[in-house]
Amino acid sequence: MDYTKMNNNILLIDDDPDDHEIFEFALELAYPTATCEHSYNCQDAVEKIRKRSSPLPGNIFLDFNMPMMELPKCLFAINEALGVDHADIVILTGFRTDDLPDFNSFGVVKVISKPSTIELLAEEIQDVVGYWASA
Repeated sequence: MDYTKMNNNILLIDDDPDDHEIFEFALELAYPTATCEHSYNCQDAVEKIRKRSSPLPGNIFLDFNMPMMELPKCLFAINEALGVDHADIVILTGFRTDDLPDFNSFGVVKVISKPSTIELLAEEIQDVVGYWASA
C-alpha cells in the first residue's frame, strides 16, 4: 500500500480537553505522519468542514456523548457538510459498544469503547486507518 496517497488528515470531535490530549498521544504512536484537527463540539466541526478551512479529514473520530447536538443530528450534519466527499467516521464511547444503536447508515465504520491505555487506543486507531507504524 502506498501510504503517501492516503488521506492522513484526522478530525477529533470531543468536548473533553483531556481526551484530546490522550488521543494525540495515541495518534502519535499509531500514525506519526497524521495531522489532527480538533473540535470541541459538533457545530464547530461542521463549520470547519463546510468552510474547508483545513484539509478534509479522511477519518473523523467522534465522541458519542456530545453536548448541544445529539449524535444522529451531528452525524447527519457532518455528512451534509462533507457533501460528495467521504470520511470514515468512528464513534468513541465510554459505553459498551453492544449497547449502542447501529449508525452505519451515517458513514460510521466502527464504534470503539474508549480503551484504558494509550497503547490500546493506538491499536484501535491503527485498525481504523489501516496503517501500522514501523518501529
